[in-house]
This record gives sequence, structure tokens and C-alpha cells, in this order.
Amino acid sequence: MSSSDTFEIRQRRQEHNDVQASSETPPVDIRRKQTWKITEEHYLMAAAFFVMIAITVLTKPAQLATKDPTVAHVWFYGWLAALSTGLGALPLLFFSKPSDCLLGMSNAIAAGMMLSASYSLISEGVALQPDGLAILGHTLPHLHRVLAGMALGIVFVVLTKRWVEQYEDLNFGDITGLEAAKILLIVSVMTVHSFAEGLGIGVSFCGRDGGHLGAFISASLAVHNVPEGLAVALVLIPRGVSGARTLLWSVCTSLPQPLIAVPVFMFARHFIFW
Repeated sequence: MSSSDTFEIRQRRQEHNDVQASSETPPVDIRRKQTWKITEEHYLMAAAFFVMIAITVLTKPAQLATKDPTVAHVWFYGWLAALSTGLGALPLLFFSKPSDCLLGMSNAIAAGMMLSASYSLISEGVALQPDGLAILGHTLPHLHRVLAGMALGIVFVVLTKRWVEQYEDLNFGDITGLEAAKILLIVSVMTVHSFAEGLGIGVSFCGRDGGHLGAFISASLAVHNVPEGLAVALVLIPRGVSGARTLLWSVCTSLPQPLIAVPVFMFARHFIFW
């Protein structure tokens, strides 16, 4: 074998080794980008927790239990109720890719807790004492009002689902198509219905013994928010949304509670006689 043939064989081997090395080792800019993504995620989580802790500490009233609640009490209790939504997302944050068994159990738990809360609200609404409300000369019992509210809620969810599914080019971060539509449906429904919960918190702090009743209603909604946070996490985590963003989105769906509770409390206290 001549020296030229030997040189050619060595050159081919070197080229082969270079190709393998380039395919196994990512370029420098890609490795830097991956490192930056991890760092950015850590900063996002740290900033989110810092903001939550800062708001909680700075807005906490000097005395939580009071017979004469103020705007600060209404905001703080509503804020705690909103934060409790993040508790529902915590179990799934410890799994980078939850198994189908875990997702199924989580769905069952969230659905069961929401059904029990719905049953409690329905039974309480039906059991209210008649107030004599009449429309066009016909008495409207509480049972009919509860059924009408249930029907409106179902219609709202169905129409929202149909409207979202019409758009195939929806985006939710890096997620597109029907997967993004499912996420937007759950997040939007959870956010919209939080407005009504905020109204309930604001009104409950008014009237006689408003401090105790408002604290009780806020605590009840806080417990109710836990499965809602789990429901939000169940549509985000399996589709690749990071744990930090999932926690933030869970809390954001309940932010209307303190934001609506404060103006409702101020309006009811000044313009409605109890």
C-alpha cells in the first residue's frame, strides 16, 4: 500500500470521526441556549414566589379576626383564596412526565371534589327560605332559580368549547391546534367563574357579623380552589408546560377573586342597607 493510499484512509477515518463527534455533541450555541432555558426557569420560579410572598406580607392586616372588616381584610382573604389554587397544582410539579395512572387518579380526585362542592351549593340554594320573588305575576321558587343557573353554566361551557374549537391556529406558548384549544377552554372557564366567587367574598364581608362570615366564605372557597388548581395542572403538565408556569397559571385563574371582592365590598357597604 502506497503512502498516498494510507494518507487517504487516515483522512477518511478523520472525517468519519468528525461527523460522529458533531452529531453527538451539540453546538456551543445550542448548549448555551439549553443552559439559559434552565436558568430562566429557575429565575421565573424564584420571582413568582418572591412576588407572592411580598404581596402576602405587605397586605396582611394587623388583626385578621375583626368584627368590622376593612378593604384590607377583604383583599387579604381573597388573595389567600386565590393562592390556594396553586396548592392543587403542587402534586404534579414533582413529575416531569406524569404517568397515565397518576393523571387518571388526579382527574378523578378533581372531578369528585368539584361535584361534591357543586352538590353542596345546589342543596344550600334549594333549602333557602322563600322570599316571595315573582316575575310577571308568577312566583319563582329557589329550585327553579338553581336549575336556571345550572343550565346557564352548562350552556356557557358548551358554547365556549365550540367557539374555541373553531380556531385551529390557536397558540398557547409552544402548543398549537386542538391541544392549545383545550388549555384555553379550561383556563378561561376557571378564570371567568372566579368573578362570581369574588363577588361572593365581597358581599359576605358586609352586614352583621361580616368579619366572621367573610372569613368562613373565603376559607370555603379556598378549599374549593384546590381541585380547580389541580384541574388546570392536568391540562398543562401533560402538554409540556413547565412547573413554574403551571403554578402561575393556576393562581392567575383565581386572581379575579380578590380583584372583584374589593369593589363589590365597597359598593355593598356604602349603597346597600343591611
